[in-house]
Amino acid sequence: MRKGLWMLSLCFLALPIGAQNEKENGEKAKSVVMKEVTVEAARVTKKVDGLLIIPSAAQREASTDGYSLLAKLSLPRLRVDEVMRTVTPLMNDGSVQIRLNGTLASKEDLLSLDPKLVKNIDFIDNPGVRYGEGIGYVIDIQTRRNTTGYVLGADLSNAVTTLNGDNTVYAKVNHKNSELALTFTSLYKDQHGFRSSEVADYTLNNGSHYLVSRNQTDGRSRRFGNQFEIKYSLADSATYVFQADLSVGGGNTPGNYAEFVYRDGTVEQTYRTINVSSDFSPTLDLYFFHQLGKHQSVTANVVGSGIYTDKRGYNGEGRTYAYDVDGRTWSLESEAIYENKLKPFTLSVGLEHSMSFTNNEYTGDVSALNKVRRGELYIFSQVKGRWKQLGYSAGVGVANKTYSQGDHSFDYWTFRPKLTLSYEVLTGLSARYTFETYRRVSSYAMVSDAKIRENSREWKVGNPNLQPSRVIKNIFDISYNGSRVSCGANIEYRRDLGSNMSVYERTPTDEFLYSQQNVGNIMMIANQNYVRYDVVPERLSVTLFGGVFRFFNVSSLYRHYLTSYNYGGNVEAYLGRWTLTGYADNGWKYVEGEHEGRNGAAIYFGVSYRWSRCSLSLFMQHPFQQHPVIQRGKVLNENLYKTYSYRSRDLGNMITLKFSWKLSRGKSYKEIEKKVQNEGYKQTGIM
Repeated sequence: MRKGLWMLSLCFLALPIGAQNEKENGEKAKSVVMKEVTVEAARVTKKVDGLLIIPSAAQREASTDGYSLLAKLSLPRLRVDEVMRTVTPLMNDGSVQIRLNGTLASKEDLLSLDPKLVKNIDFIDNPGVRYGEGIGYVIDIQTRRNTTGYVLGADLSNAVTTLNGDNTVYAKVNHKNSELALTFTSLYKDQHGFRSSEVADYTLNNGSHYLVSRNQTDGRSRRFGNQFEIKYSLADSATYVFQADLSVGGGNTPGNYAEFVYRDGTVEQTYRTINVSSDFSPTLDLYFFHQLGKHQSVTANVVGSGIYTDKRGYNGEGRTYAYDVDGRTWSLESEAIYENKLKPFTLSVGLEHSMSFTNNEYTGDVSALNKVRRGELYIFSQVKGRWKQLGYSAGVGVANKTYSQGDHSFDYWTFRPKLTLSYEVLTGLSARYTFETYRRVSSYAMVSDAKIRENSREWKVGNPNLQPSRVIKNIFDISYNGSRVSCGANIEYRRDLGSNMSVYERTPTDEFLYSQQNVGNIMMIANQNYVRYDVVPERLSVTLFGGVFRFFNVSSLYRHYLTSYNYGGNVEAYLGRWTLTGYADNGWKYVEGEHEGRNGAAIYFGVSYRWSRCSLSLFMQHPFQQHPVIQRGKVLNENLYKTYSYRSRDLGNMITLKFSWKLSRGKSYKEIEKKVQNEGYKQTGIM
C-alpha cells in the first residue's frame, strides 16, 4: 500500500515537468498545440474554491441520471454509489450538498435530470462562508431547460438477489416562461441477511472482568417509503426566477427485529430486540431571484417543514426493556443574498435566519419530555476574485445561536473567518492554502436529557450542558489539470478544541453510562493524493487515489492515537452503446473520542447498454463476498473494551438491474440559476 502511495506521489511530482513541456511546445507551435489545449483543458478548470468540470460527450451519452453522471467524473475524495443513490465523503470532513442550478437538489431531482442538458458542474471542495457549517463539499450542476415541450420518464432500480428497490417516475411540462414538474418515488427493502457480533469486557467495581458476547442469529429489516413532489417555476433568464416546491414524504419500518444469543461464560440466553418506526414529512420551499442590472442580483428563500415520527424500541436482554417515542419537529428557514459582480472581485452579502421547535415524548421504561427550541441568526460577507495568477476568497460569518430545553439554555455568538489563496504556478498547475475557524455544535439528540438503555449493562445519556467546540483548519493542496492527466495532493491539519468527546461512567451498581462532554481536544493530520489518466480520450480512463491519516484524541480522561490508510480507484470504458465501470476502495478508518471505527470496503462493477430512449444497466456490489463487512469498530475505555462488527448477506454478490426510459420533446433552451443555500432542518433530536 505504501508503495502505491509513493507511486502516486512520484506521478504527481513529475507533472510540473510535463506542464512546462506543454508550455514550451505551445510557444514553438502556437497555431496547432494551443488550440488543442484550449479545447481539451477546458473540461477541468481550477478555481479558488474547487473545480469547474465540463462533462465529455461520452460521459453525457453514457449517463442516465444525475447519480450516473457524477459517478463517471471521479470526483476527488468522494464515493458515488449510483445503485444506492448516495454521495459519501471518504473521510469525515463534512457533508456533501448537491445542487441543481444553485438550489439544493433532492434525490428525485437527480433521478429526473437529463445528463444531455448539463452544461457544467461546479465542484466546490472548499466552500466559503456563504455555505453552512459542517459542509465539506458542494456539487452544483448547471443545466439548460426547454422553454416549450415536455419530458416523461422513469428510473427503475431493483435488486434481483434480494428485496431492495427504488423506483421513480416523473413528468415536466414547459410553456414559455413556466414549468410544472411532478415526481413520485417509491422505495422498499425487506432483508434477512444482516448480522452483528459483539464481544465486551466490563471491568467491575471489585476489579473483576465480566466477559460477554452478543451474536445475532436471525433478523429482519424492512423499510417502505413514498415521496411526492410538485414544483412550479416561472422564469425569465434575464430578469427573474420564482419557484414553489411542495413535497410530501413518509416511510414505515414495520416488524424490524433481531434475535441474539447472549453468553457470559456461565449463562446462555436468547433474546430479541425490536425497532419499528414511521415518519411523515411535508416541506414547502418558496424562492425568488431578481437581476438588478448587469452585475447585481438579490435572492430570497423561505422553507417551512415538519417531521412527525413515531418509534418503538424493545430489548429483551436481561430485564425486558421497552419504550415509545412520539416525536414532532417544526422548522422555518429564510435567507436573503445580495451579490455584486465587480470588475476586480465578486461581493456577496447575506442574512440567514432559522428557528425550530422539537417536542419528543418518551414513554414506557424511558420517561422524558424533550421540548427543545432552537434559533440562529447568521450574517456573512464574502469577496472572491483574481489578480493575475493569484486567486483569493475571503469571508466572515457571524452567528447568534440560541437553545433552550427545560431549565437548560444557552445563547452565544460564533465568529467564522475563512481565507483562501491560490496561485497558478504554471499552466494547469496551481497551489492553494486555506485557513478557517468556527464553532461546531454536537448532534441535538445528544443534548437532550433522555436516558436510554442500550443493553443490560450500557446506557446512552444526553447532556444538556454540552457546549460547542472550536475547530481550526489549515489546508494546503497542489493540483495539476492537463489535457489527459489530472492529479492533486492535499495536506490538512485540523484541531478541534474543547471537543464533544465520549465519556463512559461506571456506576456503583456496575452500569456503564455513555455521554458526551467537553473534556479535551481532537487533532488530525491528513495527506490525500489522486491521479486520473485518460488512457484513450473519450473511451477509457483510470483514477487512483490514496491517503494517510493520523488522529490524536487527548482528554483529561484518556489518550488515543491512530494511523490509517485509505486507497482505491476506478475505471470507466465507453464502447459505443456499451459502458463498463468499476470502483473499489478499502473503506475509512478513524478514531474519535473512545470509539475506533472502520467503514467496510466498497467494490462495484457495472455494465450498461442504451438504445433509443431506453437504457438497461446491471450492477454487482461486493462480488465474491458472501457476508461483506459494513462496519467494524472498538470501544477503548479503560473499564469497557468492546469489539463489534456488522455484516450483511444481502449486500454480498448483490446484483441490481436498472431500467431508464425518457421521452422528451422541446425546442430552444433557457438558462436558469438559483443561488440560495438553504437546507431544510432534518434533525429529529431522537436518540
